[in-house]
Amino acid sequence: MSKLIILPDGLEGVLHFFEHGEYEMAFEGLIIELTNVALYPKGFKYSEWFSLALHYKLNVESVFDVNIWFKFKQWGEAHQKNI
Repeated sequence: MSKLIILPDGLEGVLHFFEHGEYEMAFEGLIIELTNVALYPKGFKYSEWFSLALHYKLNVESVFDVNIWFKFKQWGEAHQKNI
């Protein structure tokens, strides 16, 4: 659902990590790409993404962006305000 709203280079990175079983890195990369464009995939449900982010422990550590938890929450909560 995110393929049409993130940049091709970002998508390539996300798919690379996903295809190599690095799901935490793929998810974090996807969040980075989506927060950069400030868009949401069709059918986005923040509560489900929040649970997944907790599962991958993005609230504890990150690989690419030390501020990803803050950015993710800000991005997700902004969506909640607009629905």
